[in-house]
Amino acid sequence: MKNIFLIITIVLLFGGCGSKQLYTLGDNIEISPQNNKTNQEFIAVENIELPSYLMDSPIYRKNTKYHLEKIDEANWILDIDKHLTNVLISTLQKARNNPNIYAYPWSNVKKMDKKISIIISKFIAYKNIITLEANYQVLDKHKNKTTNYFFTTKEAFEGKSVENMIEAMEKAYLRLIKNINNKL
Repeated sequence: MKNIFLIITIVLLFGGCGSKQLYTLGDNIEISPQNNKTNQEFIAVENIELPSYLMDSPIYRKNTKYHLEKIDEANWILDIDKHLTNVLISTLQKARNNPNIYAYPWSNVKKMDKKISIIISKFIAYKNIITLEANYQVLDKHKNKTTNYFFTTKEAFEGKSVENMIEAMEKAYLRLIKNINNKL
């Protein structure tokens, strides 16, 4: 009797539950520093704001102009807003050869030269094309100036593979990071 109960439990645990596929993006971005000189500018990066369909763990794509479809068993491994913010910070640190780029607000750093705020309004697949649209703002404390920018890009991918879709999202996001870096 115990053996039958054990077998049923094992079957339910491993066979009854579908296996979720977990995805991330930005971990494969490779970037070289612009120069060998270390930049000492303190740059604050606010948490990126995302559309609600990205804030949920399941991954979505558009299957018509007006309908979002949840991709079965495809989920973000981390809170994607925090992860995209961390990828931005890490990539900018490498590109600018600057360890002084931090998530804002922070508690122990009193100095801030610039602050970046980003709102991504669209970041989704439709008809095998990733569309990324974002507004971002750069505050330069030394010049006492705030500049606003609009960014849009598209990245095509082949097939219905979630892996290909995520890779295209990563490429589009890297373009946004490079655009921000050039405006700093």
